[in-house]
Amino acid sequence: MANFGAERVYQEFEPATRWTTEPDAEVLVADLPGFKKEQVKVSVTSTRKLRLTGERPTGGNKWIRFHKDIPVPMTVDIDSVSAMFKDYKLYIRHPKVKPETPQTKPPPAQVKPPVVTKPHDQQHDAKQGQGSKPNDQLKHDARKKAEEAKSGKEGLASEPKGPMSSKDEEKDKVGAKWFEKYREATRNVVKDAKSKRQLLCNLTASIVLVLLILLYARNAVRSSLVWTSEE
Repeated sequence: MANFGAERVYQEFEPATRWTTEPDAEVLVADLPGFKKEQVKVSVTSTRKLRLTGERPTGGNKWIRFHKDIPVPMTVDIDSVSAMFKDYKLYIRHPKVKPETPQTKPPPAQVKPPVVTKPHDQQHDAKQGQGSKPNDQLKHDARKKAEEAKSGKEGLASEPKGPMSSKDEEKDKVGAKWFEKYREATRNVVKDAKSKRQLLCNLTASIVLVLLILLYARNAVRSSLVWTSEE
């Protein structure tokens, strides 16, 4: 008769385990010889470990049992574990976690800033244009007067020589007056240009002289301070 009241005597068993890799999962294989599917339990702990437990009788009051915790890799999904028992082997499948591919946004198109002209530059260009007009006008007037005087001389030279009448003498006097006016206007233009240039030279020389005087005074003050400190 079987002794139902006898206390069980357990023998500890260490199952052999190994990991195998699939394209989309990691599979844990445990060898459990003599065990049946209903004699094995699989659970997941809060510390990310697989807990394998099981027990079976070997005869009389003798039993064999196992208890094993196996860490789970971080590259698998612990919430999608599936198990299969076949030919005394336990297969526990862990799907791999798919890495999230960040969406790359196209770089924003570069917008060139509009070219803004400064009011100072526009005023400067306007002043330059206004400053160049009087010089051009003077040159144009002088050239025009020179052409008129030249045409008057050619007209006088083309006339035939002979006794001059009172009308011819008046024409000569008028031409001479215009020629004198032209010469005087040309001289005034040249004198104005020379006076402006001379004025600029004098102003530059005055500035240089003032700078030299200031430099001399500064050196004199420094030398007096040096003598005072030495005393």
